[in-house]
Amino acid sequence: MAPNGPRKGAGSSGARNPRGSTGNGLKSVTRGGVSKRRSNASGRVDRDGDLDMDAPVNRSSRKPKRDDSIPTAPRSTRPATNGSRGPRPTAKAQQIIQRVITGTSGNITSRLANGMSGGPKAFKGGRQVNANSTTLRVEGLKSSKAANNEGGGLKELLNFLERKAQTVAKTTRPIRIKKSQIRGDFVYITTSKEDGEDILKLNGFSFAGTTISIAEATPDERESGLSSNALEIKDHLRDVLRVRYEPNAKLLNLSALGKDPILQQIGFFSGESKPEKLFRALMAVCEGLFKTPQEKRDAVVSVSLAENNVDDVLQIMSLADTFPDLVNLDLSRNQFKDLKGVQKWRNRLQKLETLLLNDNPIEAATPDYKGELVTWFPRLQNLSGIQVRTPEQVAAELAALRPTPIPQHGADYRDISGVGEGFIKEFIRMYDIDRNSLAATYYDEQSTFSLAVDNTFLQPPNVPRPQAGAYLKFSRNHTKITHTGPRIQRLFTGTNLIQSVWQQLPPTRHPDLATEFNKYIIDCHPVHGLPDPSGQNPAGMDGITIIIHGEFQDQEPVSLNTTTRSFSRTFVLGPGAPGRNPIRVISDMLSLRAYAPLPTSTPEQTAQPSEELQKQQMIIELCKQSSMTPEYSRFCLVEANWDFTQALVLFSEKRAQLPAEAFATPL
Repeated sequence: MAPNGPRKGAGSSGARNPRGSTGNGLKSVTRGGVSKRRSNASGRVDRDGDLDMDAPVNRSSRKPKRDDSIPTAPRSTRPATNGSRGPRPTAKAQQIIQRVITGTSGNITSRLANGMSGGPKAFKGGRQVNANSTTLRVEGLKSSKAANNEGGGLKELLNFLERKAQTVAKTTRPIRIKKSQIRGDFVYITTSKEDGEDILKLNGFSFAGTTISIAEATPDERESGLSSNALEIKDHLRDVLRVRYEPNAKLLNLSALGKDPILQQIGFFSGESKPEKLFRALMAVCEGLFKTPQEKRDAVVSVSLAENNVDDVLQIMSLADTFPDLVNLDLSRNQFKDLKGVQKWRNRLQKLETLLLNDNPIEAATPDYKGELVTWFPRLQNLSGIQVRTPEQVAAELAALRPTPIPQHGADYRDISGVGEGFIKEFIRMYDIDRNSLAATYYDEQSTFSLAVDNTFLQPPNVPRPQAGAYLKFSRNHTKITHTGPRIQRLFTGTNLIQSVWQQLPPTRHPDLATEFNKYIIDCHPVHGLPDPSGQNPAGMDGITIIIHGEFQDQEPVSLNTTTRSFSRTFVLGPGAPGRNPIRVISDMLSLRAYAPLPTSTPEQTAQPSEELQKQQMIIELCKQSSMTPEYSRFCLVEANWDFTQALVLFSEKRAQLPAEAFATPL
């Protein structure tokens, strides 16, 4: 918003107009030029200053009440007609407006202006455009009914885009258009990338009787909006990058920028300009030099920012945005004092292998900084000239972080006198044909049953997700049922309650254990300390835990369609009460999910870790516990014949005799 200058002939007190006046109390707009909203403009203006084109009603910007006495022009010592301009702005306001109009119409220009300006003071009259901006091209304003409005309907179009994009995106975040310009039949708007994505959703929408078309502006279109001064500065910055790029080494050498003759010639360091502004401008130009991220990765592997008086990576944050896959970075001979100055890059530059911080105050102020930085950059091998990891260690650590399926080593089946096998065979058969008798035989008043439906489980592509409505009302999935009361209510205890729930579940058919055993994975092992129903053994009784993974078919109650589901069921079996069945179910937990075939790997198919990989993991662990370099950690393990415990003992004995270079972090 452009600043308001003093009214001609007004007093020095600067008092606001009365509530009923719209003289200088109305807001002005900087989009596509400076104009003042007139009270006699055709259209309805709501309380927020937005124009409604449905009905032409004059309205005050403050009161909804119509008032014919509202003046149509600002008060002045000179008479003014309806078509006259507002009061002349001050010289300072003119300078600000001129800077906004001539220097910030395009994406690159705005970012260059950020690099040249003296900070926030230079943009009191408008929003700054940063490296995360995008430029869009809007077509259709010229053919709309709003084109006949004052200012060509630009203000109405911008208000429509902001309000409508927020509604369509269903977000409470305000959508903001930072810059706008009419060129020919198109309107070019600059906004943040996030807001730009929402505005693009309005492509094809109707506005003021026409259909608008919205697309991203091409580089040539953005270039055409640059002023001659901005184009000249951009050419100078390109010259700086060209001279400082070493293609053979794929190195962009941006060290000692304050001594660069080209930058000194164009006066980049004069006035209030700061080095970080220049750096943002250079990164803005770099963005325009590469068409794809792969081009950047191929062209620039290393960057040097040595000797630039940087004390916080916030000043050079755009480096991580422009070159996120950087491999080597030189920050030596700067002013980093502690880890806080580097902390904002903790989750960035994850492919960095070399980081040089030599001749920074951090070396003396925080001597143990290396140990922390190693954890921030998982591929880092060379830190200030010291090897902190080997390539083999990096590969091993990354492999450990990579998600892998749980290895299948076959079933852990340790039955007791065939009790588990007999129970499984009878349970699966009886659950399909006679659930009431099954519950009466194996469950008592202390037995518990619970059911959980897992709708997040990944299923094979092109397979429709089955309906689970018949199960959901009993589901005790703790990620969905988060309150204690409902969780307790869905833990069913006692034979009668379990029978009642089972009767409401769809009928099922499990694969035959004898002929289709490959559709099951069954684990069975002893468990100790279970309660003795007779009360004769306070220390508890032995029992069995059985875990069954498999599948079954059921019939959906509404559609009567047959559906295949995967399930996991966990039983805890213990001794029965006197006079009852000798085996009872203490706990029964059933988990249901979309069907997916069981893994078929066997112990022979599962690859075992290689001996070399095991050694690398031992080296990594010894480095963590001893702070020694990988080389000395290997020496220690070799001396201990790769016995990790013995290596720790050996390290404790010889620690005082080790030289300083044996440690990655100075002690």
